[in-house]
Amino acid sequence: MRNVICLIGNPNCGKTTLFNALTGTYRKVGNFPGVTVESKEGRYRKNKDIIITDLPGLYSFSAGSDDEKAVTDYILKNSPDVIINVVDGTNLERNLNLTCALASLDKPMCIAVNMCDDLEKNGIKLDDKKLSELFGVPVVKISALKGRNIDRLMEVALNEAKVPDIKEYSGTFGKSEGAAYAFIEKHIDKIIKVRQTRAELFTSRADRILMHRIFGIPIFIAVIFLTYYLSSRLGGALGGKITQAAALLSEKTSAAMTTRGIHAWTTGLVTDAVIKGLSTVLSFLPQILILFLLLTVIEESGYAARAAFILDRLFRTFGLGGKSMLPLTVSCGCTVTGIMATRIIEDEAEKRMTVFLAPFMPCGAKTAVFGWFSYCFFGGNALISTSMYFLSILCVAVFGRLLKSLKTFGGGSGAFLLEIPTLRFPSFKDIIMVLWTKIKEFLLKAGTIIFSVSVVLWILQNVGINGYTDGNTEESFLFYIGNGIKYIFYPLGFGNWQASVSVVTGILAKEAVIETMTVVSSDARALFDSVYSAYAFMAFVLLSPPCVSALAAARRELKSGKWFVLMILFQSAAGYSVALVINLLGMLQERFSGLILSVVIGIIVLTAAALAFKKNMRSGCGCCGKCSGGVKKCPKK
Repeated sequence: MRNVICLIGNPNCGKTTLFNALTGTYRKVGNFPGVTVESKEGRYRKNKDIIITDLPGLYSFSAGSDDEKAVTDYILKNSPDVIINVVDGTNLERNLNLTCALASLDKPMCIAVNMCDDLEKNGIKLDDKKLSELFGVPVVKISALKGRNIDRLMEVALNEAKVPDIKEYSGTFGKSEGAAYAFIEKHIDKIIKVRQTRAELFTSRADRILMHRIFGIPIFIAVIFLTYYLSSRLGGALGGKITQAAALLSEKTSAAMTTRGIHAWTTGLVTDAVIKGLSTVLSFLPQILILFLLLTVIEESGYAARAAFILDRLFRTFGLGGKSMLPLTVSCGCTVTGIMATRIIEDEAEKRMTVFLAPFMPCGAKTAVFGWFSYCFFGGNALISTSMYFLSILCVAVFGRLLKSLKTFGGGSGAFLLEIPTLRFPSFKDIIMVLWTKIKEFLLKAGTIIFSVSVVLWILQNVGINGYTDGNTEESFLFYIGNGIKYIFYPLGFGNWQASVSVVTGILAKEAVIETMTVVSSDARALFDSVYSAYAFMAFVLLSPPCVSALAAARRELKSGKWFVLMILFQSAAGYSVALVINLLGMLQERFSGLILSVVIGIIVLTAAALAFKKNMRSGCGCCGKCSGGVKKCPKK
């Protein structure tokens, strides 16, 4: 009985979608490489004795990056009973290079030609019989997304899979890529016939604009702007309604419990901790759902790969590039996933630098915090929260250049293979599954943390050395904790114990920042010196070390306690310095706005005069037309 089956194929060929269909589970899928960065196991939904393993996508067995090493190690050490080689039928010529390498393993194998429903749509006619004869293994045409021929594939894998027999090719595992390409090129015309389709014509024309050297960046800025603006604007408004409803519920509950003579301590725990804690969790949901809805559309439509290409071109001038772009792009959804995606980077220095910088990108939790701040401090102006994304890009570029100047982060930034998929309308099913997964993750993980933090904070705020403080917060344990560290944040404009405690709880989960402020203060606006210090706090949340889950992922990828500590110090210094600059500029703007304007105008005038004088000296003095310029006297006539 063949009990262990592994799925192997190129990135973006549909392995994870097939794994979900076979096991009845749901794992993250994406329309760009690097989504699956570690192997996952599941049980076949029709026979729990059969184990199915989904391995990271790879193009070859050169074993340069961590994900390629993971696949190589698994095959050589675990020796699966059957290999299902998943190939993208719409990109067959490229995918079959890996098939040649797998054929040299002498393992029972079958080929699953995925996306068969798109073959005719893309103008591709596949002769699966000739493909089967060429490699000596059974071939099954499937559609993992629509569930076509999935059961037939398993029947073939369990009963008909064969050891490949390729008489014309003698390559060995992980080698002879040149021979494999020559072999495929020789036979590909016998297997497939391709004609250009409307989708390809539309994609090629659209890419002339979307990936244009000049227009590509403004379009990218517009797409990201709309994504974060809409999530903040719409989600923030809905979240505000939930907060108002919760406040009304808390008020009525408090009045009812007081009327019935229930102790003030119990009443406060229920109304200020439990109800407010739940309201904070629920108020984040609209913004997070809208954000992930739009990010999923960007990924599934094929624009995510194009965004990575545009960022690669932009960041390469700052020392970043290549495979660093994908983890940075993924980090906009979740920092943990972004850090794990650094496994696709072969160069150790570039991987380390990417782990240092990926937490600078605004994940869903940070975006919720920024939306709340925009609602409370800036009149619901969604431009404020949206600006955090562009601040993160600026900081990645600047601090990336700083790291690149150090010897230990030198090298890297080489070219990388990035598949640009055909533009398409996202699958409604995939969008719903992603949103459902995000709802569960938020409610079970972040929601649990936020609710727990709410209760613990309330207890610490109302209990001290002498027991229940009866509203005297300055006798509580929480006051002593925040008061001991508040002096660190004085230069940033929020040197009070409440904001300081919020920074600490943000390490558990960034969403907990808001929960802390709502618990420890009746008016969060009183915790900041000005709107500039509130914006500085947002910048500190953006750039300071991420949540504990992301820190754990970073520790695994760095594989060194020394580099892990340096990463925390680097991110803390980056967050502190940027927040300090923002607060100082805000103070100058408030107190010396006229002077600053005069200085700026003076600098512009002097610079213009200096440039004009320099140009005049280069072109001659103009007195007689006989000199060649420079500071010389004109010759006498």
